[in-house]
Amino acid sequence: MDGLVEELLRLESAKHKALVEIDAPAYDATVRAQLRLVSASKKTPGKLANVERLLALSQLITLNSRLLQNLISTTPWFAFSKNAYNAKDRVSAAAASRRISVGA
Repeated sequence: MDGLVEELLRLESAKHKALVEIDAPAYDATVRAQLRLVSASKKTPGKLANVERLLALSQLITLNSRLLQNLISTTPWFAFSKNAYNAKDRVSAAAASRRISVGA
């Protein structure tokens, strides 16, 4: 399991770099690589020897999620044309939002 965490941490770091550099294609490619990795990994029980690396991955995922939300709201060309990713590494249409936003 440590190998999976290390690879996810490496890919999450690549996503972070793409977000900081505002590089949407690089971000997209990294997300697809993560989806393939998670999809290919088997659900085999294994011991986790390095909890610090798992915590670092969790913190980086949280930071990247916030950066992505900020970029999408402030940089229109970074918004991925309202598509979403699914577990089979395919882009699917995102579900329509039922929220209404009114500006004054």
